[in-house]
Amino acid sequence: MKNIHKAWRVLIVLCGLAAAAVGISINTSGVFYSIVADELDLLRGAFAFHMTIFSLVTAISALFVPKFLRKISFKILLLISVLVAVVGTALMAISTHLWQFYLLGAIRGFSTGMFSIVTITIIINHWFIDKNGLATSIALAFSGIMGAIFSPIFSAIIAVASWQTAYLIEAFLLFCLCLPAILYPFTIQPEISNLKAYGGDRSPLKTYPKSTNTQALPFTLFIIMSFGVMVSFVSSMTQHLPSYAETIESSAAIGASLLSMGMFGNIISKIIIGFFSDKIGAIKSSLILLLANILGAILLLFTRTSVLLLLAAFLFGSCYGLGAVSVPLVTRVMFGKNGYVKVFPVVSFVSNVGAAIAFSTIGYIYDFTKSYTPALILIVFLLILSIISLLVANHLMTIQK
Repeated sequence: MKNIHKAWRVLIVLCGLAAAAVGISINTSGVFYSIVADELDLLRGAFAFHMTIFSLVTAISALFVPKFLRKISFKILLLISVLVAVVGTALMAISTHLWQFYLLGAIRGFSTGMFSIVTITIIINHWFIDKNGLATSIALAFSGIMGAIFSPIFSAIIAVASWQTAYLIEAFLLFCLCLPAILYPFTIQPEISNLKAYGGDRSPLKTYPKSTNTQALPFTLFIIMSFGVMVSFVSSMTQHLPSYAETIESSAAIGASLLSMGMFGNIISKIIIGFFSDKIGAIKSSLILLLANILGAILLLFTRTSVLLLLAAFLFGSCYGLGAVSVPLVTRVMFGKNGYVKVFPVVSFVSNVGAAIAFSTIGYIYDFTKSYTPALILIVFLLILSIISLLVANHLMTIQK
């Protein structure tokens, strides 16, 4: 163990942060939608709106993470934000009115944004010169792993005990997952601790274009932002799979299993996209995932067999690989390493807004139509538009060359 570079130990604790901030806080939220809404006599879209608020505030707070990290000790910022997120989640258990869920959604969203994807990737970029993509994929894959494992567990807890108990257990789990990052001694930059990043003794082999054609910048940015918004919107449907299962008269166990299979698709797609991007490029590998996602959506629309529904959910879960890995990879390809630093925070913000809108939009579509079919049709349409946007991006990159 002494010969293992400290960067890999840092990565382990970052996996815990990703599991908490995304895997538990977001990727298991779907199991609560129908249960809480029905028990409190709320519209599903109205209750799901607390996750819209969560995502919007997370997106906004993430814009301030670099500034906060420059002014506040990382460990202090982490400790405060984790404690606020844990308490906010626990308070969900005693909430009975929409305004309470909405307020807690904002509080949880802001605090979680302090130790979520932006913070995690900043640390990884400082600690990993070599294997940066692999490290990013591993950390983000844990968000899917936790979602896959704990969606059925929370569903079972709700069935045996109550949704209030499930929220309390979620709060405790959040704290446990973040505790290693709080306790393990490390800094944002290895140089602060007189250490070197992994691969810091040699220059990275991979190179990127310096920038996109200046005249094409606004249009290229629009293409990438559109792609980010659309795939983020699509990914929000996964959290509605347990509710979707109810509408087609499947059991609650099947519904929770659909969400778990979606999370397994989440994990596999994030690993696959990183591997194939190194082999055939970010755009082509993203197109493969988009086709898998379309197939999953079509199967959800037309099949009612349990086995095929599980396969559909697995394929549909590839949308997470698109949002978490494809968007930053395509952004880097199109804008280069230097342009990425300036452009990606904006792309990430807009993408999160798309996800935030989708959380409640899909719920309201069901509320007014009593069916998820219109939402799935919309998703297929957005996936087709996503393919077109990537083909246009590929054309622009070809022109650059």
